Amino acid sequence: MSLAPIPSRMLHDTVTLKVCTGMDRYQHKTYKEHTITNVHLQNDSDTLKKANDTEVQLKGVLFIDARRSTPAVDPYALQQASLAAGDTMRAVVSDANGTEVGDFAVLVVDGLPDVPATRTHHWELGLV
Repeated sequence: MSLAPIPSRMLHDTVTLKVCTGMDRYQHKTYKEHTITNVHLQNDSDTLKKANDTEVQLKGVLFIDARRSTPAVDPYALQQASLAAGDTMRAVVSDANGTEVGDFAVLVVDGLPDVPATRTHHWELGLV
């Protein structure tokens, strides 16, 4: 037995994750894009304290369901690849009508477990 997926009536947004792949010859960042449908953007105003005692205020949390969001990706691996290439991953979110609601930097990527199963239930991306 496992947790039920996030209700489909909540998953009406679309996100394009832009993973930094490096710099071109003019020192502009280059990105590889991954578009994921059936996600949910929730406004947030939490303040996070980072390791170097700086505070950052989140603008939102993006929920990516492991079962209902398509295609299946590993946002943590994408963030790590982006950081290795020199910048954080970006998330461009659109609502159900296709209207862009924000272009955010991804600060935190958390995979929440599907208890008692050992797979990931959903991903939460902290956006600034």
